[in-house]
Amino acid sequence: MNSYFEENKHKLLNALLPLMPESQSYDTKIDGLLIVKRDKPVQSEVCLQQPILIFSVQGEKRYAAGSEIIDYKQGQIVFQGAPMPCSSYVLKATKETPYVAMVLAVNMQLMTEVIYSLDDVDTSAMTHSYSSLGRIEAGSELIDSFIRLAELLSKSDNDIKVLSPLMIKEIYYFLLKTELREKLIPFAITSSHNNKILKTINYLKENYNKHFSINDLADMVNMSPATFHRHFKMVTTLSPIQYQKSLRLLEASRIIQYENATVSEAAFKVGYESISQFAREYKRMFKVTPKNKQQ
Repeated sequence: MNSYFEENKHKLLNALLPLMPESQSYDTKIDGLLIVKRDKPVQSEVCLQQPILIFSVQGEKRYAAGSEIIDYKQGQIVFQGAPMPCSSYVLKATKETPYVAMVLAVNMQLMTEVIYSLDDVDTSAMTHSYSSLGRIEAGSELIDSFIRLAELLSKSDNDIKVLSPLMIKEIYYFLLKTELREKLIPFAITSSHNNKILKTINYLKENYNKHFSINDLADMVNMSPATFHRHFKMVTTLSPIQYQKSLRLLEASRIIQYENATVSEAAFKVGYESISQFAREYKRMFKVTPKNKQQ
């Protein structure tokens, strides 16, 4: 943690803690911004997390996305560029010193606007793929930007409506001056391999219960099967089959929990043909049997 963050951390806490009386997550009036407070170590359930930026204000957390795990602490920023099956564990938090974070959904439209406004970005075809996950120490410019965004939460609705998109673009601009730059740009450039992988991810999200081959997915983005498989795993840390399996299990968990479906009904609905295979893979992912989840 750098000294500049230590000197200014109180500004963030003063702006955020009055808005979070309980230990939970709070939606805000700023589009895409979630603020989080936890007063004890706690593990989250596995979920499909959309692209986000996490700015840790206080405490420590472990973040698992796909097959990759990142530990981060106050003063650090985590970027996740692709939708991923994720879980997290608050490692360090007490009532006196709670874990506090600002979680900002990535707005690709705003990000792209910033990227294309820069003079030093090559927007031609990008042949390399980059991991979806990254972590940096926040510098003074980013810290100041997040302080302004946090303080904006207490301003008028008009102030929030007009100023928040500008402040978010400012955050993106300063992020593009860090080592996260190589991860941010490919997700926004349509000709890049990362962006092509995003297209297949969106297809999988909408068609998780269908059967298809690697060849089918590769054809969608004009790649050879081997090239597609390599780039997909680089971006998501999972193979396409593993990714689809995660989507199926996440949807099955939702169906069991909220639609009062039986285990077999949920399994068949998401595309499984074997109940025993479904039960094994469900327990491996969620650490509990689907029957116990149903209860």
